Order: sequence, then C-alpha cells, then structure tokens
Amino acid sequence: MAAGNLEFGGEELFCAAPDRVFAVVTDLDGLARNVHDLTLAKRIDAHTLECTARPGFGFMRGTLKLVIQLANLNPPESATLSIDGRGIGQSLRVTSNLTISPLRDGGSRLLWNAVVTDLKGLIATISPALIRAAADQVIRTAWKDLRKELGEPEA
Repeated sequence: MAAGNLEFGGEELFCAAPDRVFAVVTDLDGLARNVHDLTLAKRIDAHTLECTARPGFGFMRGTLKLVIQLANLNPPESATLSIDGRGIGQSLRVTSNLTISPLRDGGSRLLWNAVVTDLKGLIATISPALIRAAADQVIRTAWKDLRKELGEPEA
C-alpha cells in the first residue's frame, strides 16, 4: 500500500501520572498479555517482542509473525512502537508515536498516532474500510485493557 496509508490517532486522558502511564504503554510483557489474537509471545530483548497472532478479517483467517519494537524512548514523555508483520503471502508495517504530558490534576494526556506504512500481499486486497473497522475495534479494546491495567474506569 504505497499511496493512501491508513492513519489513526487520538487523545486519551488518564487519572494516573505520566510515569505510570509510560510504564504501562511501554511494557511489552503487558502488551503480550493483552493482545487478544496473540497465540505465542517471546521477549527477544528489553525493547523487542516476537509473537504470533491469528487476526481475522471477515472470512479470512491467517497467522502473522509479528516483531514489536520500542524505540525513541524518552520516559515519561514519548516513545515509538513499530510493528512488522509477516505471513504467507502478506506483510505489514505499523508505526505508532506516543506523547504523554501531565495534567494539572496529576493525571496524564496521551496523544497518539499510528500509520500503516506498508501493506502487501493478500492483506492489501482487503477493503481499507474493513481494515479500518477491524483496527478501530482493536484500538478500542487496547485502550480498555490499558485502563484496566492502570486500575481506572472505562472512558
């Protein structure tokens, strides 16, 4: 998918302080526990997680080998999360940037964006609207799981 990259983003507010939010969003072990389609996860080093996922798009179901890497760590203010996925006849790359700032009440504001920069093979034939709908559902679930991990109520 060269032109027309899929982009996502938004703002999330938390009661927890920035250092706590940063610790949770950069915890690869926590990520492995909370990704619902994950079937296997293995830490490679402090910044890299290899895993296998079985995401589904309607009638299509496949296995993706994922490498999730943390980069540009600037605790507790910012981080980059890169996901490279490969499966039989398909590949994808997603880069997400997170920026955390304190709120006056002691809470945090997390600004995030994610861009699908590479989508090849069978997965590229799926309608962008279907991919966006599936991604939106995964994103909503991820924020819900993050709030649960922080001990906060759902937004």
